[in-house]
Amino acid sequence: MTLVDLIEYLIKPKKFKKLKLQQDEIESLIIYLKDALSVDSDVEIFDVEETEDNITYEKNGTRYIQLFPVEMAIDLIKSDLELLGKGYSDLQIANRLLEYRIKDA
Repeated sequence: MTLVDLIEYLIKPKKFKKLKLQQDEIESLIIYLKDALSVDSDVEIFDVEETEDNITYEKNGTRYIQLFPVEMAIDLIKSDLELLGKGYSDLQIANRLLEYRIKDA
């Protein structure tokens, strides 16, 4: 799954809960992108205890870069960046999250 694919789950948290891996609480989940901050990067979601909230994380020889905690990404989309209900595509939302992460966060 890429970042663009993940957007639909972040927009609809109930749908995210169905996607949800084995973690118990959304508050403890962090979105990482494989190798680079790109909309085409593969997404992995890790528990904060596993990654210790590090900006970069390596697992089985693969490097991951933290995007945002899941809860923060949802809040950014809904409130801070006001991206919901404005007709933006998942690609546009993904690009805006990346832009925010790179420039503002």
